[in-house]
Amino acid sequence: MSRPTNTSTLSVQDKQKPFILIAAIVVGIVLNRFVGGVTQSLYGLVNIGLFLVIFAIMLFVEIKDVGMALKKVKPTTLALLTNFVFTPFFAWFLGWLFLRNYPDLWAGVVLYKLTPCIGWYLIFIDLAEGDVPWGVALLPWNLVLQIVLLPVYLWLLVGQVVPVDALQLLRSVTIFLLLPFGLGWLTRLGLIRLRGKEWTYGPFKHSMGEVKLWALVVVVIGIFASQSALNLSDLGRVGLLIFVISLFFVSMFLIGVLVGRLGKLGYADTTTLVFTTTARNSEAVLPIAAAAFPGHPLVIFAILIGPVVELPVLVLLSRTMLWLKERLWKQSALTVANI
Repeated sequence: MSRPTNTSTLSVQDKQKPFILIAAIVVGIVLNRFVGGVTQSLYGLVNIGLFLVIFAIMLFVEIKDVGMALKKVKPTTLALLTNFVFTPFFAWFLGWLFLRNYPDLWAGVVLYKLTPCIGWYLIFIDLAEGDVPWGVALLPWNLVLQIVLLPVYLWLLVGQVVPVDALQLLRSVTIFLLLPFGLGWLTRLGLIRLRGKEWTYGPFKHSMGEVKLWALVVVVIGIFASQSALNLSDLGRVGLLIFVISLFFVSMFLIGVLVGRLGKLGYADTTTLVFTTTARNSEAVLPIAAAAFPGHPLVIFAILIGPVVELPVLVLLSRTMLWLKERLWKQSALTVANI
């Protein structure tokens, strides 16, 4: 498998995304205050935007490389168990510990943590000198398993915090995950056949990145503008929310390093495991949350705050991983050499 290109640095879009999302939230809240009644009728545009966001994500996810991860049996097993067995219940526990008096925020935090990243975690793997090709091979596993398990965890974990209708949940998963995935696969094959792989993964992919970002902005503005008015006391809980999300990232980083050490993985494999189990995919779960929890804007708010915290924390953790490389793995290598 070829090494993904342009992963060594964060793009301008990636750097600006948290600030753009914050601005979108503010615009939505302002519209909510002054013209909420008018914007209620525009909520249908939100669903269109949600579909575009998830379609743009699914468009470039390939399942054919899933076999490469099977060649790294132990690291892949550890990564998948951490992501899909430990993490959901750990996220629920953190919510119970700090947010049980704020069920909407608790539900939003759990939702945000349920879906592993299927994209930009590769940037941080590369920044920390991890195994990027294995990270790419894990991507389809993360995608397929989150599609399969998301409804289960939504019902099992989130449904106990904020009630969710089973039929509404099934409809949301079908419309906003399964359908975009199928259309994305067909579209990618058609474009490669018509215009070639270089154009599809070059100019077209770049343009779809822009579409995804601005569709997300429209979605965020529409959701906050069309929901019932938010109270200032709700917004005052942002500090606690940021603390819980930050604690999750730091905890998962330490757990990932510990799992790598206990599993006797090398530095590159441990780094990949750390970031595939730390980075989250807010865009994939946002459509499900918006459709399954209408009338609960703070659920959406918690999901959207996640990436705002995630970017600076992951940059810091990538530097920390490099620092640990010199102290843990280099020392281990010297010890083995001396033996």
